[in-house]
Amino acid sequence: MSGISETPLDSYVINQTTMAILPVEEGKRVYSKVIERETSFYVELKPLQIIERSCRFFGSSYAGRKAGTYEVTGISHKPPIVIDSSNHLYFFPTYSSNRPQCGWISHKYIHTFQESSLGDTVVIFTNEQTVKLDVSYKSFESQVHRTAYLRTKFQDRLDGGLPKKQEFMLYPKEQQLNLVYDFILRELRNRY
Repeated sequence: MSGISETPLDSYVINQTTMAILPVEEGKRVYSKVIERETSFYVELKPLQIIERSCRFFGSSYAGRKAGTYEVTGISHKPPIVIDSSNHLYFFPTYSSNRPQCGWISHKYIHTFQESSLGDTVVIFTNEQTVKLDVSYKSFESQVHRTAYLRTKFQDRLDGGLPKKQEFMLYPKEQQLNLVYDFILRELRNRY
């Protein structure tokens, strides 16, 4: 593996310094390149596996985080997720999460982004590091805006009280399960 780290890490959990998790193909395997504020390294897991482990580390599941995003925003396609609100860990996928080329970007570290001459996107992080993504500018811009919407809606719930009819936790337990079940069924229908 030609890269930053001689030996890839076995595991990784997203933290306050994580800026991006990008897929890297090495032979027939997909690894992750993790970009943090001060360093970069490889992990022997796919980006989605890191997202799933990080969600569990912070007390939820990836499916639960996606269901939460849907409940708060109505976004079901390429949904941004809250990995941990207390640490402001809001990430969004660059593609559909089941595609091998899908990476994940931390919303809070994006300083700006621009379209490259080839129509891809160049992201400039708050530490002035840049990364070129094989994602259209319009698609990336949409993901940034959707994540900002999620952050705003979520923060409004934390700061200003709960919306009357939409608060998931106030539903009876059976209805909560039905909402999660309906969301999972929709996702499965979309994939297969």
